[in-house]
Amino acid sequence: MAFRHLAIVIITVCMHLVNPVTGNAQATAGEKSEHYKQVISANPFGWILVPWYNGEYERRVTSTVTVGLSGSRLPWGRDGGFYSVNAALRYYPNKTPFRGFYLGPRFGVFLTTPSSDTSEMEELSGIHIGLGFELGYAWLIGDARHLSFSVGGGATRIFDREPIPVIRLVNVGWAF
Repeated sequence: MAFRHLAIVIITVCMHLVNPVTGNAQATAGEKSEHYKQVISANPFGWILVPWYNGEYERRVTSTVTVGLSGSRLPWGRDGGFYSVNAALRYYPNKTPFRGFYLGPRFGVFLTTPSSDTSEMEELSGIHIGLGFELGYAWLIGDARHLSFSVGGGATRIFDREPIPVIRLVNVGWAF
């Protein structure tokens, strides 16, 4: 059942990208989405395909800037895993937060715990702090432009370790 809903969402997004609306309708869509103050989103593929969970909250600060908080969890082995909490500042050059291209810095706290059934991650265990950068693209679709989709990526430099990638396959959320 969840796969059917996911397929419908993906088809809808693809149709929107392939058959864009006219310029006049885009202005109307922008007007509808300009009053939204926040978006809550998550990656549905993470919990469907692998045990990777993430969620994000993004709030408008100005007409071009938002701030966000995100958290993620990627378990491995019997009892180990990777956990993160990040704060992000996003700049939308098109002056429409939650829609279009964005870029900005990230700051995060990361916890890595090794699994008792393997010692491979032992040297990475502990709490780490990192600073990074991300860029991506976001859409608000539907008649009222509440449904949010975003993709993106970047990297975070862990201060005492190697950099780690920041991947947003697709986050699906709700603008309000």
